Amino acid sequence: MMKRIKYLSVLALPVLLFGCASGSHVVTGQQRPEIEVDQVSAFVEAPAFDYEIIGSVRASSDNGFSEASRKEKATLEMREQAAKIGANGVILDGVTQLSFRRLGTGVGLAVGSGGGVGTSIGSSFSFPTAEVTGTAIYYESGVVKTL
Repeated sequence: MMKRIKYLSVLALPVLLFGCASGSHVVTGQQRPEIEVDQVSAFVEAPAFDYEIIGSVRASSDNGFSEASRKEKATLEMREQAAKIGANGVILDGVTQLSFRRLGTGVGLAVGSGGGVGTSIGSSFSFPTAEVTGTAIYYESGVVKTL
């Protein structure tokens, strides 16, 4: 039994350490063909040159032990969402750091046909999460000043 618990903890550790990032996008302008994520620039404020708004993007990440690493992963996911709709730029609108957004507990009861009864109690939580939102834009290449 102890061997099994050790084995399961070794498998669960990477999931706890590496977490995940997720994102979404909403197209409000003219969608363009998908591009590579490394072609998407991130802007802290609206650029001075002309651009077209393609839509809005949102991403979150609970991947990492520091606020900076979670924000970096969420920003990368936001750029990936922008690339999917053909935007070559993202204006960062907001960053939110959430602490332990998901908590859960559970209780289980099992009755076997041979008369055996089993119970279990469990709980779960997540690491703090960074959420970023942005405006996906398209601009003519050749005029770029990014982060």
